[in-house]
Amino acid sequence: MSEIGFICKQLLIGALAMGFVNERMENYDCQTIDRERGIVLKKVSGPGPENHPHKFNLAFAGESINFSSHRKVISLGREKGYDIEWQVLEIYAPPHVKQDKSKLHGLIAEALDAYGFASSRENVKSLTVTFPPSV
Repeated sequence: MSEIGFICKQLLIGALAMGFVNERMENYDCQTIDRERGIVLKKVSGPGPENHPHKFNLAFAGESINFSSHRKVISLGREKGYDIEWQVLEIYAPPHVKQDKSKLHGLIAEALDAYGFASSRENVKSLTVTFPPSV
């Protein structure tokens, strides 16, 4: 197994430590990053007109995963914050990365959980990520 293959496998099985944080870059774009594991989640676009899905790129160990997701925001009131529900609609990844669907879903869910709402977890009280059976 190549070094990249080994790192991908370790990431997908959760053998490496966790530590995502949201940060604003010099160009004012935001990213959700785990420097220790070399994983970066960036919002590519969305939502567009007619509530089109948000599109993300998750990069790690030389791999690039693109996925689209719909976000539902439930306001708990002015002082209480929000509940966020993400539903991942599609995942585009190399076949060797998609082999272990549950681990890939776990990594995406972990990154979206850290991403929260517009790259902030500050006012998010709960967050769930779901995947349809076909994804």
